[in-house]
Amino acid sequence: MSAHYFKVVGNVQGVMFRQTLIRGAYKRGLKAGATNLVDGSVSFTLIGDIQMIDEIISFFKSRKPINSWKAKVDELFELSEQDGIVFEKHEVTTENVDTFNWSEGVEMYL
Repeated sequence: MSAHYFKVVGNVQGVMFRQTLIRGAYKRGLKAGATNLVDGSVSFTLIGDIQMIDEIISFFKSRKPINSWKAKVDELFELSEQDGIVFEKHEVTTENVDTFNWSEGVEMYL
């Protein structure tokens, strides 16, 4: 299993994007990590079955909202290993997502 690195631009901060992504990855048996960047984008890493990774990426490319807070991707960039963030360095991961005090009431479509 290799890691795949991405950066997304759009309505991705302050709208539960990271939690939705991480829970969608977990549901598909993937390891995932996500970090808000200072430019308003989000960097994330997905590790696991390539078909499940492609399913998430295809959803993002559809530009449909991924949750009821209208989180959505306008642009997606695949990054090299050198430009990506390794799983363990992300702010939110499939291993620590439940330790955050997330806002309630978000419906997740991913």
